[in-house]
Amino acid sequence: MLSDSAAEKIGFGTVRKALAEALVSPLGMERLTLMRPVSDPDARKIALAHTDALQRVVLRGDPIPLEDFFDVRQYLTQARPSGAMLNPASLDKVRRTCRASRLIHACFRKEGYGTLARVVSPISVLRELEQSIAQAVDPNGAVRESASGELRRIRRRLRQRRQALREKLRTLLGEAVRQGYAAESQLTVRAGRMVIPLRAEAKRKMRGFVHDSSATGQTVYLEPAVCLDMGNEVRILEAQEQREIERILREVTGHVREEIDAIECNLDVLGTIDLLHAKAMLSVRLGGVVPKLSDAPTLDIRDGKNPALCLGGKAKTIIPLTLSIGGEVRTLVITGPNAGGKTVAMKTCGLMLVMLGCGIPIPVHPESVFGCFRRILVEIGDEQSIEQDLSTFSARISGLQKMCDAADRGTLLLVDEIGTGTDPAEGAALAQAVLEHFTDTGALTVVTTHHGTLKAYAHESPGIVNGSMDFDERTLQPTFLFRQGLPGSSYAFRIADRMNFNSEVLARARQIMGRPGVRLESLIASYHELNAKLEARLSVPVVEQETTDQRTSPRSDRKVHRKPGKAAPLPDSKFVVGQQVAIDGGNTPCEIISVEERYALVSAGNMRMRVALDRIRPIHSNKLRQKGSVKMGTLKARIDVRGLRVREALAEVEKLVDQGMSANLPSVEIVHGVGTGALGSAIHGYLKAADAVREFECMDVNPGVTNVRIT
Repeated sequence: MLSDSAAEKIGFGTVRKALAEALVSPLGMERLTLMRPVSDPDARKIALAHTDALQRVVLRGDPIPLEDFFDVRQYLTQARPSGAMLNPASLDKVRRTCRASRLIHACFRKEGYGTLARVVSPISVLRELEQSIAQAVDPNGAVRESASGELRRIRRRLRQRRQALREKLRTLLGEAVRQGYAAESQLTVRAGRMVIPLRAEAKRKMRGFVHDSSATGQTVYLEPAVCLDMGNEVRILEAQEQREIERILREVTGHVREEIDAIECNLDVLGTIDLLHAKAMLSVRLGGVVPKLSDAPTLDIRDGKNPALCLGGKAKTIIPLTLSIGGEVRTLVITGPNAGGKTVAMKTCGLMLVMLGCGIPIPVHPESVFGCFRRILVEIGDEQSIEQDLSTFSARISGLQKMCDAADRGTLLLVDEIGTGTDPAEGAALAQAVLEHFTDTGALTVVTTHHGTLKAYAHESPGIVNGSMDFDERTLQPTFLFRQGLPGSSYAFRIADRMNFNSEVLARARQIMGRPGVRLESLIASYHELNAKLEARLSVPVVEQETTDQRTSPRSDRKVHRKPGKAAPLPDSKFVVGQQVAIDGGNTPCEIISVEERYALVSAGNMRMRVALDRIRPIHSNKLRQKGSVKMGTLKARIDVRGLRVREALAEVEKLVDQGMSANLPSVEIVHGVGTGALGSAIHGYLKAADAVREFECMDVNPGVTNVRIT
């Protein structure tokens, strides 16, 4: 669908890094390394359905047994040859992996897990192998005495003979201590034999065999002659024990060998589940949803936030993007001031498509529509190459040539600052010709530019529209608000004028630019100013009439201006999109995002939940909590949400933060425990998006408690 370098340019590297942090195994990391976006619409729907289903599991707070398994492929390779023997520690890791496979299989096949049951269906439940290893090896990596009757008999006899030998040696050592020729008062072992430490000059005081001496030579380690037969018997029993242990390990390894194919298949599924769980956790962190999907190449983004910026900790300051392209409109030309967000808006289009192609829900309004593309081509940044003797412009031309060759109806083309790097007039003419070619081929194209001629071209040409990034002339700062249908101005002269730039030089610059160019920039600026005034007038609240006559009047089909991302009220429900409601009789206001036959998708802070209609009730505007007027009973600076479901816990956290802000508390504390980490992750996801939260942290000494500093 797109190259790895193109994916990096649009910010997918940040998404990959966040996924890597959520993985628990090397198996998941391997699948992340191999993960590529799919262009097949059916494959994309299946991948998103799986992630969405697991995201709901995470939001419910259900535990997912993903921690206790290992990459045991190297042990399986060692076990393949006939007669091979795995050591006890390796066998125990195989057992724990079999157990994890069984628990994952049982977990995902429970009622309510839906499509996830298909993901784990290839898992083989190897309970007999599990039990076989567990009977032979304990969790500490030692062979159990109960592994066989022969091993039990040998170890019982070995304990008896060792005890007898130890008692005999203690008696002899005690006599040596009394006689004054013992170097120490403790028995020791040398060369596998139990010995007595004697002073070197007294070694002839006792008949026996010297097995070793100290580094200084002042102590010798002697095995008394009277203990020789007992020591030999102990060594014989130890050899018998080792032979029986090896026989048991070879037998159990044989059981593993018989199930190698099944274990490898289970490992493949475990790696898939690990990556799928990481996607679900990332979606929770982003507040991601699965938008409407289309097989046609189209883009209709509503209230979208760039995921890479969200992961960079800038979610609070991101202005949502609403953008539409597809159908008759094939090309979008984005203009506006430097650092105004043109490139970010363009990258957002590509990044969201790539994430959906990888099965990752995205932070947009659920009514957004994303089509399917066979390929995405990206031309961003300076690609000059000393080795290939390519200048910046030559590299850009090379990239545009590849785009011209590949452009067709199933292609999305993203070009940043088209036509730059050469003479402005020639660059603009070349850019216009390229856009004409892209549009004629049916490809969807999003480009950014500063060329004024392209603004006029986009305004006059069918299939091409202007778009611009807004700019506040009073503060000389970009607002990062995208406006489709409006050309943007670079505001170079206005910014220079406001900054008291040399008036004579500025006047000469206007003269050099020419009358048509100055008039175009002035016209665009005036158009934006007029548009802002009209929007301000339209934003005056309108009192809704509840009478049936007005709802059914002939004028009800006229177009009504609404805020971006707010769909029209659904006709056949007592609840409407945008309505404020409470869940299960609580007091926390939630906003309805969409309404189905029996369910509603609601948002609470940065979290979205699918709730049955009979669980919600409307909240009238006069009952909503207003900042600074929260009625508080006993003020709390610490809450314990352990044991609560994610939805209930988030409601309590939101209430705590609101009360803390109203009472001017510097910080509050949330006790959520460690557990599977799902509850803590959901709470951290909410805190990252909460405007009232300045920062939060979990101390290493107590990871189950989050301290929140309030703005």
